[in-house]
Amino acid sequence: MTNATTKAIDAANTAPTCDSVSRAEHQLRLEYVDLHFHPLETIAFFRRWPRSFLCDLIYTVIFNLMFAAGFTLMALFGHMTSGRAVTGALLWDVILGNLLIANVIGFAFWTVLEAIQPVLRWINMRTLLAVVLFYSVLGTAIVTASFTLIAFLPGFDNIHRWLLTPAQLVSSFIIAFIISMVIGLIWQRRMKEFAAQIAVAEERERAESAERALTQANLRALQAQIEPHFLFNTLANVTSLIHSRPDDAKRMLEEFIAYLRASLSNTRQEQTTLRQEFTLMQSFLAVLKVRMGTRLQANVMAPPELAEFHLPPMLIQPLVENAIKHGLEPNIDGGKISLSAKQDGDMVHITVADTGLGFQDATSDGIGLKNVRERLDKIYAGRARLEIADNLPRGTKITISIPS
Repeated sequence: MTNATTKAIDAANTAPTCDSVSRAEHQLRLEYVDLHFHPLETIAFFRRWPRSFLCDLIYTVIFNLMFAAGFTLMALFGHMTSGRAVTGALLWDVILGNLLIANVIGFAFWTVLEAIQPVLRWINMRTLLAVVLFYSVLGTAIVTASFTLIAFLPGFDNIHRWLLTPAQLVSSFIIAFIISMVIGLIWQRRMKEFAAQIAVAEERERAESAERALTQANLRALQAQIEPHFLFNTLANVTSLIHSRPDDAKRMLEEFIAYLRASLSNTRQEQTTLRQEFTLMQSFLAVLKVRMGTRLQANVMAPPELAEFHLPPMLIQPLVENAIKHGLEPNIDGGKISLSAKQDGDMVHITVADTGLGFQDATSDGIGLKNVRERLDKIYAGRARLEIADNLPRGTKITISIPS
């Protein structure tokens, strides 16, 4: 069953890998943006949509229309300054002609840039001046080739007289240089901003990774505190029984060995199941029953539907130890301890109830309950809780609630 424990522990364990993947993804994004971008994306408005073939096509059409409008305004300005009248027919011819020229040049650029992307990857890593010069020369070549093609169309044959002249080549180069420089400067600033955002994100990831690693180390330390606690107590009990009650000492040692076999595979794991924890508690209580005899009665019930529910190991044992130490052992008649679990909505409630001396004697701020509270808080970030209540008519009931 997948639950919050699995997610929390997996996040802590995989933090270095996640950081490596994130840095690689950031670098790929940086290279992708540097290589695949449309000039219109220097404007923030046009970065609102993800890149695609259709998006590039639409942007190219818009870009061409902008150039057609600019060429048309320059042509009309030239007509007006020369004293020639601007008629409707002339205006229409100028608009159609510039639309054709702008789209031929624009789509020629688009086609060439798509075809030479491997070259652009190398070019785009050079200095700003080198990049601008490359695109200026490339732009001059594309514009010249486009006008050569346009010159074969009806009504544009007069272009032949201007084509490949110093005036055409110089003007094409200057226009391409200015456009490339403006776009290059804007995009260079954009790339620096993007790189800065990546650096901030990576620093945040490193800080979060360090915090997760520290949390995991604290969890391991808390878990390690529990493991020798029962070991030393049991060995001390065996030692005290060897001379006075050797059979009981032998049986306690046998039950303790059985408990160790069951626990060895669990205590070093990051997570366990409710079935494994309840089985371990049965072995644990069997060891204690040798010492307490008929004064200890135990009832351990793990619902089948929650048998594979994941939780941190050694989370229940401190509650059982607390119930024995503060509830049943001080009581002359001993008592009964019960382990149960149920699911209520998105929470799983695990209850350890005893019929010992009651709430006041059961509370402790030692290694037991304090340890459990700290582990719950670290693993579940405040979403789990531990509650202590009276177990009417007598005794104490401790419930831990864990998100499923």
